[in-house]
Amino acid sequence: MTRALQPVVVVTHLVATWFMVGLIWTIHVVHYPLFAEVGAATYVEFQAAHVDRIGPLLAVPWAIEGLAAAMILVAAITTQNRSFLVPAVLGAVAMGVVLVVSGFWSAPAHGELADGFDPDVHARLMRADLVRTLAWTIRGACAVWMAVLLFREPDPAVPPGP
Repeated sequence: MTRALQPVVVVTHLVATWFMVGLIWTIHVVHYPLFAEVGAATYVEFQAAHVDRIGPLLAVPWAIEGLAAAMILVAAITTQNRSFLVPAVLGAVAMGVVLVVSGFWSAPAHGELADGFDPDVHARLMRADLVRTLAWTIRGACAVWMAVLLFREPDPAVPPGP
């Protein structure tokens, strides 16, 4: 990643990550708790609509976030900007947690809930989603950390002042 491209990638990462942080907190605090309030008569349709609608909303910002994070991580590892190494690695670990929780707990819980509401499965989904939500919040903090580092670093092309 070139020095000129770095601010674009870091800011894009920041925006996409915080979009996802806001979305995941909204899902965790508002949407998932409402699953228990829908009622048996309409629950299956509600669950199907949730899955159909949330996927497209997540796909583009999550892909942008992942691509930007990968670019930052590669740049940090290849010493283009070593100051990003710690927040980039922490963010990558947090994304690993998000992916594992999504793949092994959240998605299977949604699959089970597709047949009807089950309070035990819903409770499992809520616990898993809390872990995922906290991991994404850590990613958000890392994204802010990298933006602060970027905009606080002196430009090496500009000689220091008196």
